Amino acid sequence: MRYHDYHLISYEVSDGGEIITFNLVYGNSGQETDRSCIRFSDVVLYNFVHTNNAIIVDIDEVPVSELIEEIGSDIVEWNRRYGVRLMSGSLDDYALKLQTEGYKVWRIESAIGFYGFVIAKSAR
Repeated sequence: MRYHDYHLISYEVSDGGEIITFNLVYGNSGQETDRSCIRFSDVVLYNFVHTNNAIIVDIDEVPVSELIEEIGSDIVEWNRRYGVRLMSGSLDDYALKLQTEGYKVWRIESAIGFYGFVIAKSAR
């Protein structure tokens, strides 16, 4: 996956939210020197904040338990409002289900305000 200092030019959500594709370019607008595409598959939950003008600096795999601890109250509220795929009990049950079924968490950070995460089975 090539992403460090790449500009996020778009992302696509497809297959009912189960696939997320990041379209990235290296270089300034009109002077791109390289393109990269990152595809997350079997997505169960994602959230992105402030995607405008994002320059991606890190895409780190982190433990499921770390994300649950960090944003657990948000996940509970999203489940109450919209339904979160695979969540049918407590946060602990949700974390265990994700871990036993092979889901991973990727935290995505940017140099300019962008933050997000994806819970999916794979990224390539």
